[in-house]
Amino acid sequence: MNENSLNTPEFSSSVPVLVCPRDQASVAERMARREALVDAALIGSVSDLFSRVKQTGDAAVLAATRKHDGVGLGALRVPEAGIQAALAALSPELRNAIKVARARIEWVNRELMPRDAVREMEPGVRVGELFRPLDSVALWIPCRKGPLLSTALMLVTAARVAGVPRIVVLMPPRADGTADPGTLAAARLAGAHDFFVGNGVSLLAAVTHGTESMPRVAGVFGPGPGGIAVAMAMAGMFGLKTVVGIGPTDCAVLADDSADPRLVAWDLASEAEHGPDSAALLATPSEAFALAVSTELTRIIESAEPSRRENLRQVFGPTGRGMLVACPDFEAACELAARFAPEHLSVVCEPELRTSAISSAVAGELLLGSYTPFAAANYAIGITAVLPTNGAARSLSGVTARDMLRTTTLGELDQVALASLAPTIGALARYEGLQCHAAAAEARRAAFA
Repeated sequence: MNENSLNTPEFSSSVPVLVCPRDQASVAERMARREALVDAALIGSVSDLFSRVKQTGDAAVLAATRKHDGVGLGALRVPEAGIQAALAALSPELRNAIKVARARIEWVNRELMPRDAVREMEPGVRVGELFRPLDSVALWIPCRKGPLLSTALMLVTAARVAGVPRIVVLMPPRADGTADPGTLAAARLAGAHDFFVGNGVSLLAAVTHGTESMPRVAGVFGPGPGGIAVAMAMAGMFGLKTVVGIGPTDCAVLADDSADPRLVAWDLASEAEHGPDSAALLATPSEAFALAVSTELTRIIESAEPSRRENLRQVFGPTGRGMLVACPDFEAACELAARFAPEHLSVVCEPELRTSAISSAVAGELLLGSYTPFAAANYAIGITAVLPTNGAARSLSGVTARDMLRTTTLGELDQVALASLAPTIGALARYEGLQCHAAAAEARRAAFA
């Protein structure tokens, strides 16, 4: 079975299996679709909107929300009464789920938080790092493809663990101008202070510059799948600390034939259902296993709820970014998964292959074994699911409390240590033409001689 098995956009046949090296061109074509996301016109429009918000403040945000979101707002701030109503509307089941997830996210973030460290490298020389929270952060919680209550929990809890004193949540409006109530409630329970709704890019511009109603913050964080323009806005904000990967959600499963094809198919479907622009990869050394996954995935697609079915058909259809690839061997499968650099990577293989899979992994998140589905990491383990997308895992990492800290390096020399380093300081400073630098070290050595 090859790429031509899907010859119509209506997805009239099963999910194709691409066999490398024979189908390498088709694999490369699908990989390339993830890269064609940003154009110069979009960059220019984001920049223009930032300029308008800087000039006219709230008015520009309200205008952008009318134009781009089709929603007229009277104000950007979510009133406290709306937050309290959202809290009161929570079902006991959802409230308990929020409580459990928040506790686990907090636990993981506290375990992974860096601690101040000062060490004596040699007699008379102390170096170290001090970690302090940012004084404020804005957290973008998208809702383009449905509410992301879990994202709100992960980001707000991370900020609270970091000790950020002001946590601002930014959300797109629903058609009636309100924010999603479940997400509002989850963010408040996790510790958020202020809430604003509006057009995403313009809200980010507002917290970059500050407006009449919105504060200027020290850092902005949010998921890559929050929209290309929003991701570009976060990536381009001058002077703010931000972590983001541009693009829709993506995942990869690296598996051999010891894995259960039905479970692998469910994992691929669970990430692909987010939207028609999602990307999902199976990399395996076994063509027979890939065909078995294809059978299971086709069954899942045809039995899915209608709106999600269309997403899945698009992802694995002829113009999509999903693919099942049979590689020559496990090493080649590892290499393909690393080139894909997914947001989420699941590794399900024989124990003797796991070490090489882990050592070669390039991903925002690495999940091991048959009992660790993507859904568990998204909702319940406590590790972050706010991850770099679209191959950005090559250089970026997921957002945790660490990202909401500023790092100050520390150094201290005693008299003897300075005397031993003064010639080095002087030679380098004089070469750079910085005579005061050299003199500052020499003056101290002379003063304490």
